[in-house]
Amino acid sequence: MVKFDMGAAWDDTLQLLKSHTALVGTIAGVFLFLPALAVAWFGPVPIEPAAGADFNQVMETFRESFRQMIPGQLAIALSALIGTAGILRLWLSRTGTSVGEALTFALMLFPTMIAIQILCGIAIGFGFLLLLVPGLYLVGRLALVAPAVADRSLYNPFEAIRTSWDLTRGNGWAIFFFLFLVALVIVIAALIIGGVVSVIAGSEPGFGRMLGGFVEAVFSAVGSLASIAVSAAAYRQLALRTSSDVFQ
Repeated sequence: MVKFDMGAAWDDTLQLLKSHTALVGTIAGVFLFLPALAVAWFGPVPIEPAAGADFNQVMETFRESFRQMIPGQLAIALSALIGTAGILRLWLSRTGTSVGEALTFALMLFPTMIAIQILCGIAIGFGFLLLLVPGLYLVGRLALVAPAVADRSLYNPFEAIRTSWDLTRGNGWAIFFFLFLVALVIVIAALIIGGVVSVIAGSEPGFGRMLGGFVEAVFSAVGSLASIAVSAAAYRQLALRTSSDVFQ
């Protein structure tokens, strides 16, 4: 059984983030940052419950806000699927790849990526319904699905899921904690910066929404990019140790 090396994966994550900087930055800007910024600036404003509202009224307000947010969040998620596949293709390709080639590849795999998201979401959601622990474990076991698709051009979503399951055997918890630690750092940084922004823009609601939306979009893009790099690094490590392929 191959043992996942978190330290080596972190070093590779940093290496990936430094590679193809201009190309990755272009894709991340268009597919990760701009959609999040557009929704933050022009999407619906969360509804505040009326003063003195009871629990049922608060919950109804929350449900209405959630319904209004669904179209924007869906657009962000679909755009992120294209950006994720394109960035992974750039990082994992064993030959030189241009932005155009990476995006063409991502668009061709778009239906597969949607199917994978649905299948993985159902599996992880079912795991959380059973207990918290199975859900978290499944996050680690399915973390390499997207890198496997990008590297091996897998159009069959079940084959992609099986590949991730095989590569992460015996390392599900290690990969989950790796993802969790990176996400935790980004969340803490976002909370600190968000607090500073709220203090700066608190007296100007319009300016506050613009500045807050910009910061939110930046951290959304950075968090997504870091998550993509982490999964790609874990994939490179485990795939390299279980095959004769060599990543450049």
